[in-house]
Amino acid sequence: MTPARVMIVEDEAITAMATRAMLKRMGHEVMAAVASGEAALEAFRLERPDLVLMDIRLDGDLDGIETASLLRRDAECPVPVVFVSAFVDEQTRRRAAATKPFAFIPKPLDEYDLHQLLDRLQAGTPS
Repeated sequence: MTPARVMIVEDEAITAMATRAMLKRMGHEVMAAVASGEAALEAFRLERPDLVLMDIRLDGDLDGIETASLLRRDAECPVPVVFVSAFVDEQTRRRAAATKPFAFIPKPLDEYDLHQLLDRLQAGTPS
């Protein structure tokens, strides 16, 4: 598998560190780990990742859904966004689905699930 360049958008520092560690163990590069939608937009402009792992609830004025929508609108070629969240009600899920994410993964993030996700990304198969 070709190493992916991943951006983590997560407001919980421990969760972001654990996700970074999992990705590195699997041989992938974490090009940015940020806690807010505003920081995600800035990091995205500087470094174009292959994948964005996006929490729905974030620090700052933008939530993950709004951030994903802005990323999709600004990007010349869309980058897959995966929503990672512990609790998602139906209305939030519908809002998130409107951004056409690559996948939804529940928290806590499991290394096996993350590996499967990256395999699907390489194959171009969303869930």
